[in-house]
Amino acid sequence: MCDSPIGSMMLTMSSKLKRICLIHPKRAVWSRNPTITQALQESHRHLRAYSAPPLGLLTVAALTPADIEVELILEDFAPIDYDPNYDLVGISAMTHTAQRAYQIAGEFRARGIYVVFGGIHATVVPEEASLHADTVIVGEAEELWPRFLQDFRNGEPRKIYRNPSGYRVDLGLSPVPRYDLLKGKAAQGDPDFYYNLVPVQVSRGCPHGCDFCIVTDIYGKKPRKKSIDQVRAEILSIKHYLPNHIVGFADDNIFIDRQFAKDLLLEVEKLGIRWVGQSDISIGAHDELLELIYRSGCLFLLVGFESLDPQNLTGMNPNNWKLRQLEKYEKNVRNIQEHGIIVLGSFITGLDNDDKGVFGRIVDFMNRNRITGDLTFATPLPGSRLFERIKREGRFLYPEPFWDRCTFFDVIFKMKKMSKVDAEEGITWAYQQISNEEAFKNRAAYLKEVYKRLA
Repeated sequence: MCDSPIGSMMLTMSSKLKRICLIHPKRAVWSRNPTITQALQESHRHLRAYSAPPLGLLTVAALTPADIEVELILEDFAPIDYDPNYDLVGISAMTHTAQRAYQIAGEFRARGIYVVFGGIHATVVPEEASLHADTVIVGEAEELWPRFLQDFRNGEPRKIYRNPSGYRVDLGLSPVPRYDLLKGKAAQGDPDFYYNLVPVQVSRGCPHGCDFCIVTDIYGKKPRKKSIDQVRAEILSIKHYLPNHIVGFADDNIFIDRQFAKDLLLEVEKLGIRWVGQSDISIGAHDELLELIYRSGCLFLLVGFESLDPQNLTGMNPNNWKLRQLEKYEKNVRNIQEHGIIVLGSFITGLDNDDKGVFGRIVDFMNRNRITGDLTFATPLPGSRLFERIKREGRFLYPEPFWDRCTFFDVIFKMKKMSKVDAEEGITWAYQQISNEEAFKNRAAYLKEVYKRLA
């Protein structure tokens, strides 16, 4: 039974479920430090900002029976109207938007509207989330959301829904997301307004288990995949509702299964799309796949380098996989880009062996290898091994909950070898170096020569 303050009212109205609202809360700021925010904004003059809508909510909408009207509110672009007569409100939040999600939930619950939480943050701290919602969905929604809706209609919704420990959803059960709900919310115009990537998720799970990441714990070590027919159907839906948009493969690493990746890329090539994705650096050693990636319409790959320091990489994952790739970074970057695929590097700063010289070392690496990308601060998210270690060592700078500071561009714990000021000044300087006119022209000239050779 529902034990919210409005539970008894909901039970008497159990047969009524005609209209629900799904909400994606707005990110408050890029960084609480205005100088860092300004540096990030200026970097967009040379590196287009890409953003994608919440795929989880689009999937939840697709899991909702057709007789229920679904409204999607993306608070980045539209204010929330608390007055409409929704029968149910679902909110999905990441850690940095969790506190805003709680505010939104409070407004709706005060009006007697039933609120459900889901998403990554609710999954890792369900007890906290349950203080602000009538029901919490823990983990993957494919089986839990339909079960909740049925219970709700029967007047018997539970406080928390979760799958048994170790259970993994068969992705064959995952429907085509409701991309139609993005019409008018995903445009080709100003990259600071509306989403310009439309997400497709091919797989869930990652074998690497990095200490700062919670993907392996939530989705498992063994990647589970949708069928190529499923992926094809999703891309065709995007082409129908959002023609000419860029597809963003949302997988943390789409190429782990090399044979599946090859078959997928051959199908994607037939569909005539432009796309972006994520990979680890090992893809740089696979010429056949790189040729297919380029031919199939890839614009760039986001590659998680994390660190250039062997001490930082030691122990980052249980088998030191990241550490063993370090010596191949430059060779593989060169091979990826020589195949016509732009590399966007992702670097974490503020790890335990980072002093304030880390920013210069990363900038040198990026300029030397003619790549761009992003630098963030190490951000221990709840549910990660890094979070538990920093908490155990008493190094957090703020009392919990400090979720709105988990922006990846704010320092939230005491670093071992540099001060908070050193880190903030260093990352600001780094963005100025990799985003200036000279760096941009250097990268552009190099890539222009690559494309000439490939033509």
